[in-house]
Amino acid sequence: MKRALLVTAFVAAACHETPPGATDAPAASSSAHVTAPSAAANVNGLVAGTLGDAIAAIDLRIEAVRGLASASDALLVKHKTQIDAHFAKAPAFPLAFQVVPVDGGKAAVLLEATLGEPRPLIWLLDAHGEILWSKDHPNGGASPGSSELVITPGPEGHVCVAWCNGSTSSIAFRRWAEDGGSFADYDALRVDDCDALSVLYWPAHGWVLGVASASAATLELLDLNGERRWGHDGLSLPWTWSSAAPVSFALDTSDSLMMFRLGQSGGTGTPQYVFASRWSPDGRPMWPGPLSLKRLSAPVSVPRTRVILRPASEGGIRASVQTPAALGNTGPGVVVDVLSDGTITRR
Repeated sequence: MKRALLVTAFVAAACHETPPGATDAPAASSSAHVTAPSAAANVNGLVAGTLGDAIAAIDLRIEAVRGLASASDALLVKHKTQIDAHFAKAPAFPLAFQVVPVDGGKAAVLLEATLGEPRPLIWLLDAHGEILWSKDHPNGGASPGSSELVITPGPEGHVCVAWCNGSTSSIAFRRWAEDGGSFADYDALRVDDCDALSVLYWPAHGWVLGVASASAATLELLDLNGERRWGHDGLSLPWTWSSAAPVSFALDTSDSLMMFRLGQSGGTGTPQYVFASRWSPDGRPMWPGPLSLKRLSAPVSVPRTRVILRPASEGGIRASVQTPAALGNTGPGVVVDVLSDGTITRR
């Protein structure tokens, strides 16, 4: 049981409807090849634009909006003193960012260098872009080899981060209260490999974690008390892909979750697709099987590309695969809207 996420805006034509369970290709399964985690790998699936654009696009129904910020980004210029101090006056621009909504019209921002050590920095911003509090070492105490830091909101204005603990094969989860005070650290999940990590806050239920490896993804629901609700070892979904494809999450209703990812219809060399599945709070599939949303007309040249998600009309979710040459991709963009009943509209 796996998923992936993120989105850009493309415009095109063509509609096609598919009922739940009907697919254009068989569900994906089995092996793949791992690429080592790196800051460069984390820039895949980013949206174009500034930090301000990203803050305008955040929505509680989707995961963090990701992007790259240049030295001239207005928000970074506004807080240049803090940026220079944290990144030793020689930040590795562009800085990779993740942005999520927080109760009260606030936004939480995670900044990381894209060259050298990531040196993560977290800000909680008010509606005017002023820093309410910051965390210079958000994953302080992490074991050597830690990677894939992900930011996510929580209830009552809380801010959380999760990351892969390389040496212990575990997923760590840290939570701060509204005022920035420490709230809790959770041992979220134990896994054999963690090459890509995704997290979505699910109000009233907790946080869904998606851990991708070369041949499978593991899903877990961490409740608001830090307890694992989808089994001690989570839910596992094997797949076929050339690397550890990140999963992306979005909420189509308050009690249902969609997961998206790239995959193949069979073994190595078979067609590549965008796949989607839908899950209930108790970890049960809500469609007869994964949907093959669209076949990619050309292979992506960066296997760890994320599917970008945004809310769509009629309560649906818009999934897109961003393929600009700047990210190493050469294939055309893909945009698909998916409704809760499995109806697909290909853009």
